[in-house]
Amino acid sequence: MAIEHHFYMDTTASRHELLDVLIQAGLGFEAEPDWKTPNGGSGSGAFNEATSVSILDDRSTSTLRPDNGVIATQYISFRDRRAYLTRPELEGKFGQDVTLGIVALLRAYPEADAYWEGWDARIPMLLRRRGRLVLSEAKTKPHEFWDADGHPYRGLVNLPYRVEPLGPWEDVPNEAYVRYDPAAERPVET
Repeated sequence: MAIEHHFYMDTTASRHELLDVLIQAGLGFEAEPDWKTPNGGSGSGAFNEATSVSILDDRSTSTLRPDNGVIATQYISFRDRRAYLTRPELEGKFGQDVTLGIVALLRAYPEADAYWEGWDARIPMLLRRRGRLVLSEAKTKPHEFWDADGHPYRGLVNLPYRVEPLGPWEDVPNEAYVRYDPAAERPVET
């Protein structure tokens, strides 16, 4: 089973602009060629020794979204390449890449609302709405991702933030839903 974290942003920035931010963040990411998704959208990506990143624009192909107030236009997936299995010195690098990558995106687009769901389980990790950044209180407990004593990740968030309860977020209809016609390579009105 893959270990992934999912980050969603409401921004007019293109996936290539988002990819540039990640590459310039100093995390060793190298760009991959763009690709087409099965629903007719497009994707861009990058990788380093510990993490692979996929950026899909047009999140509006989903009929549902979490009820957290953010209607995302961009989707960024961070996938653990499990490099630590053969290179123990890379233990923790994936969590560092995800945190620093997301902070770089938040810093580059300070007006963008955004949220982060962790571990392919839709666990709320972070939410930014109207410029207010919140880290999940549940994830600050001992041995959790934001535990300041047990993990270095919270210390990497060099933006003003608060720690408060987040989620779980129920699904609601996605106001931005657009159905794609792969044959026509364009959106179809619904």
